[in-house]
Amino acid sequence: MAILTGRYGTVKWDATGLPSPAVPLTVISMNGWKLSLKQEYEDVTCFGDTNKVYVPGMMDISGSLTGFWNSASTVLVAASKATVPGYLELAPNSTEATFLFGGLAYMDADIDCTVKGAPKLSGSFKAAGTWITP
Repeated sequence: MAILTGRYGTVKWDATGLPSPAVPLTVISMNGWKLSLKQEYEDVTCFGDTNKVYVPGMMDISGSLTGFWNSASTVLVAASKATVPGYLELAPNSTEATFLFGGLAYMDADIDCTVKGAPKLSGSFKAAGTWITP
C-alpha cells in the first residue's frame, strides 16, 4: 500500500441507486470530498467502574463534496432534488481501483457565486443504506 496524491480522486453518482449492473458516472469539476465514518458509542458505565465505559453502536456515514459550478453537468443539483437516494462512489485515487467507498446516499447542494472567482459548487451527503468500504 502506498500514500498517493488526492489529485486523482473521483466522485461518481448513479441516480438509479444501483451499484450493479449500473455504472456510476463521474461528477465533473469536483476538487475535494470528505467522508466521515464516525462511530456512535453508548455509555454503559456502571456502579463501581473506575472510569467511563463505552460500547460501539452504529456508524454514521456522511460527508461533503466541493468543486466548481460547470453548466455541462448539473448532476449534483439534480441529486439534491431527488426524493429517492442514488448511489454515491468516492475514490481517494483512481489508480487504486479496489479502494472505493460507496453506497446509497441522499444529497444536498450549495452554490456560492460571487463577483470574484469561479462559482463554487458544494454539497453534503448522508448514507441511505449499507456502504462498502475498503
